[in-house]
Amino acid sequence: MRNASFVVSGLALLAMCSCARLDELRNAALGREASTEAAPDADLDAASPAVGLPPDDASAPLADASAPEAAAPPPDAAAPSDASVDASAAPDAAVVDNRPTITALALRTGVVEAPNGNARWIGYVRAGGRVVALRGPLGNDGCPARRDVSGAGWWQVEGGGYVCVGYLAAFTATLGARRFPAQADLGAAMPFLYGITTRPSAMYRNLPSLDDERLVEPERFADRVPAQPVASDASAPDDDAAVAPGPLAVAAPSGDAGAPADTGVRIEELAGEPGSPLLRRMLSRMYVSLDREVRASSGGNYWHTQTGGFVRTSTVSTLRNLNQFQGVALEGASHLPAAFAISAVTPTYTQVGTAMRATGRAPRLTFFQLTGDPAVRIGADDYYRTADGLFVRSRNVRVITAHDPPADLAPGEKWIDVNLDHQSLVAYQGTTPVYVTVVSSGLRRRGSATDNYETIQGAFRIQSKHVATTMDGNSNDGPYSIEDVPWVMYFEQSFALHGAFWHNGFGMMHSHGCVNLSPPDARWVFGWSEPRLVPGQHGAYATAAAPGTRVYVHYDEQNLGERGGPAHVPTH
Repeated sequence: MRNASFVVSGLALLAMCSCARLDELRNAALGREASTEAAPDADLDAASPAVGLPPDDASAPLADASAPEAAAPPPDAAAPSDASVDASAAPDAAVVDNRPTITALALRTGVVEAPNGNARWIGYVRAGGRVVALRGPLGNDGCPARRDVSGAGWWQVEGGGYVCVGYLAAFTATLGARRFPAQADLGAAMPFLYGITTRPSAMYRNLPSLDDERLVEPERFADRVPAQPVASDASAPDDDAAVAPGPLAVAAPSGDAGAPADTGVRIEELAGEPGSPLLRRMLSRMYVSLDREVRASSGGNYWHTQTGGFVRTSTVSTLRNLNQFQGVALEGASHLPAAFAISAVTPTYTQVGTAMRATGRAPRLTFFQLTGDPAVRIGADDYYRTADGLFVRSRNVRVITAHDPPADLAPGEKWIDVNLDHQSLVAYQGTTPVYVTVVSSGLRRRGSATDNYETIQGAFRIQSKHVATTMDGNSNDGPYSIEDVPWVMYFEQSFALHGAFWHNGFGMMHSHGCVNLSPPDARWVFGWSEPRLVPGQHGAYATAAAPGTRVYVHYDEQNLGERGGPAHVPTH
């Protein structure tokens, strides 16, 4: 069986501007073993052919199947729990959808545009996700048949595309009560429950035994049976409770992933040895996406992560009830120009003759509706009038104005304007701005050839969208790792728009190259933009027939589409 440690050892190969497409590498390495409990084929021989490779590996040769095509499942093979609501039915009349569904078994099970192994990906389903099967099997070219799998082969699915039933997907009705990690909550700003490691810890491949724990973390057992009395500071504590951390204050980190407390190693060095119980070591201030708590035979409690690992609960602090900023939908009384407060406390003023008198205080990231009147110049400062008759000082706010659309824009076409000077994002439909917020783009250090994390500038389109994907790599502060970064929209190489829950520095340059949005803002842009996400799927890829939404990244002095950015893109 392919070893999951390959995933971790290859992280830096894909890391660029901290926005590495780690799930793609992980899927290629894990194949059908998306998690210990989610892989019904975990006992298969390692020589079993891999299918459903991610797009970057689409050129990899796929084994041809020689086994005869399996028979299609009977009409009543659909899982009885699958149900949907017919929008045309009465509001209180739920219509049960008895069509058969296919469940993904791999972390990424591809949905391809044609029923063959070389076809382009147009989307994918995450382990445990379900899509409706429409017809099949339609052959097994590049989809190795399995005699023990009902309906093995290519199946057309609802929403377009084809899924290979076999090693990486199976009909839901054949899986019984198999348990998968919880699916993403698409209605929430944070699609999963997240945690941050409070000290160095181990992530295990499987729920560990006591022997596994002794092998991987011998320091925890060093003084369990002391040969003689030991000094109070002579060794590691006996158990987790002895080193339980105090209340955790999650500070705003310096980059996309933040600065871990432990440095001096690279992310590649944290990988476990092939065949060992250790998947990877984790430093403090690394983030994990959480599925559920489980108890090991050793008696310890562990978090089962969304990506299939196991981490001791005592080393993870869960992130709950985060106070998250959100931008403003531009409708009704809300319009451009507008402003957001970026100072810790932003004074508001009334004009008294030729002077301004402070009359109030607004917290950081407060939205101000501006009138559009010319700024009032007093001394060295400009003041902007708000809709309620007050003034805000330019140095305390980000003022956002409407931009003319690109010359070749089709009527009503969607586009996204990211202004690096104002650290703003405005979503447009044609000439009409429909949403505004502030963001955090890459830290600009043009004097350094290796530490300039400036966001690339130019005209782009969203290439792919992922409800969540893992990002990690190396920075000057040390290795970083964030599982399941939410609402990721790649627009050029590894540059992306995505949600960032680990800082609240919006309105200021802050990241390692990507455009960070608050999770609520990222979710809004994700749902509004193209390509659309098909129900049941976790990711979508733009095609010539369904291109992604335009994204323009620029400074004030740059024309829309003008190329720019760091001469050297750090790969960490």
